[in-house]
Amino acid sequence: MAKPGIESKYIKSADGHTIYYETSIADAKAPVVVLVHGIGGDVDGWEYVRDILIGNGMSTIALDVRGHGFSAHPRRFKDYKLDLMLKDILHVLDAEHLDRVVLVGHSGGAILALNFALAHQDRLQALVLLAGSYRAPAYMRSQFTKYIAHAMIAIGAFISLPHFGPWHSTYPREKFNREYEPWGLTRTIMRNSLRSYLLISRELVSIDLESRLAEIKVPTLIVAGENDSIYPLAISKKMHEKIQGSQLEIVPGANHVLILNNIEETAGYIVDFVRTVSD
Repeated sequence: MAKPGIESKYIKSADGHTIYYETSIADAKAPVVVLVHGIGGDVDGWEYVRDILIGNGMSTIALDVRGHGFSAHPRRFKDYKLDLMLKDILHVLDAEHLDRVVLVGHSGGAILALNFALAHQDRLQALVLLAGSYRAPAYMRSQFTKYIAHAMIAIGAFISLPHFGPWHSTYPREKFNREYEPWGLTRTIMRNSLRSYLLISRELVSIDLESRLAEIKVPTLIVAGENDSIYPLAISKKMHEKIQGSQLEIVPGANHVLILNNIEETAGYIVDFVRTVSD
């Protein structure tokens, strides 16, 4: 469960599912940073970055995306539609009576954050995209590979077992996290439920927002790992080019797992950026 000073909360989503989130509120005037994890993650992946944000006087909210952690793990295709996942974020903001926040997403969470910004820009003070993207990986962009992927996902989702129950992963601070760790990924996916992982993946691989990036008008920070092989640096550079006035920071030698392998650098960029947009 949540650490001392952090409150665990639950709300009901627009379609009746339980959404879990954690809050740490500094004071009424402190900027509120909302943290959205990637596919297969959970709120505990933010532990170390969140500690630094809190230590710098910021309020934080971290939520378990539906199908992850302590949130509900529905088993129908329609339960993982993009608009429902965006409404989950919106419901958390409404439950906390928040007008505008700094929305931070990592990996798949950055894709959700980008979509949220396009749908609800009026609710954002700023946007932070960590190791993110505006579209599926290159190998998933042809119609043929999309068709094969969707077919495999449908079969995998159909035969998958229900999840084991509410659960958060353990993220040792001293461990270097590789981008591809078959055992760790398998353990995490199976615990969160294979079906949830597959159905969210199915939704996100269909997204391509390149033509809409110029619509983002809120202050935007983009942080990329120099050696990210999941969403390569060129993707972050493209977002920086298309989002007017955005700020791009590149972490030298870093891979995709910025929030665990490059804690101080990543949190430092967020802190400096939030202070700038809050002045």
